[in-house]
Amino acid sequence: MRRWWAPALVAVLVLVYALLGERLRDGLGLPGSGAAPAKGAGLRVATWNLRNFPEPTQDQRRLRERLQSLGADLLAVQEIHDPVALQSLLPGWQLQLSEHGGRGHQRLGIAFDPAVLELVEPAREHPELGMGGRVRPGLSAYLRARDGGPDFHVLVVHLKAKPDGYPLRLKQWSLLAAIAGDLLRRDPDLIILGDFNPTGKKDGTPEAELATLAAVLEPLGLRRLAPDSPCSAYWDGSRRDAWHEPSLLDLVWVAALDEGLGPATGVRPLHHCARHHCQPFRSTQAHPEPDYADISDHCPVMLDLNSGRDDDP
Repeated sequence: MRRWWAPALVAVLVLVYALLGERLRDGLGLPGSGAAPAKGAGLRVATWNLRNFPEPTQDQRRLRERLQSLGADLLAVQEIHDPVALQSLLPGWQLQLSEHGGRGHQRLGIAFDPAVLELVEPAREHPELGMGGRVRPGLSAYLRARDGGPDFHVLVVHLKAKPDGYPLRLKQWSLLAAIAGDLLRRDPDLIILGDFNPTGKKDGTPEAELATLAAVLEPLGLRRLAPDSPCSAYWDGSRRDAWHEPSLLDLVWVAALDEGLGPATGVRPLHHCARHHCQPFRSTQAHPEPDYADISDHCPVMLDLNSGRDDDP
């Protein structure tokens, strides 16, 4: 009798992997999945530019699953057009949104799990970062962990994009430093995160821009947390073909938070950034990279704070 069952079994396993492989990798936290690792006892903070949410091409079911799988307690979001639609993907969470969003109406938001965090003071919009309404404002909130963990300010930003936006970003940095200084006077613990768009100026490099930005923020006691992979988003690339190239746009800066940060604490880009190890990839209509094509060109960037008691005096 011919042993037909062996190739048949292989065919079935290939089909199952094609249909469920990604979910299995995500659920098990296996390498290559791009999913968030298991959450520890501390707070998990994330930032994610959701690409003009909700776009008609976005897969809302997949986005809901991805939001849930982050395991975040606090999520900063950018490019929000429909607060009701976003709230429906975050049931039970509190969502604070900016009123304004620049000429593109791209609002910023702070979402958090009220079982883990409480809002000490109402969220504040910082219109000065909007440069007279041309671009996005800033949005901050003062939060406290309910289990005796830290209280801190979080400030979400989405600065002017592209190399030709560099002169305006320079102006935004000085305004950002003034906002940060005011928040730090009220509490030494601060997280600034979001889409900084450090693309470099037309004749410069992203690295040079990051160094110049550091010279503005570090005197305030802020430090940028290094990512474990050197990208947080992908773009069409200079060739404008099916190959998409990585870039580092989404940053996390912190001040103090000594009870939650270790000397080696960093941030982790997830999804297609992790899955492709910040290397270029092909995504076509016939064979799309699902997180990139169906959700956002940006990847969520995650920060895990250690479990610790509030050390404020």
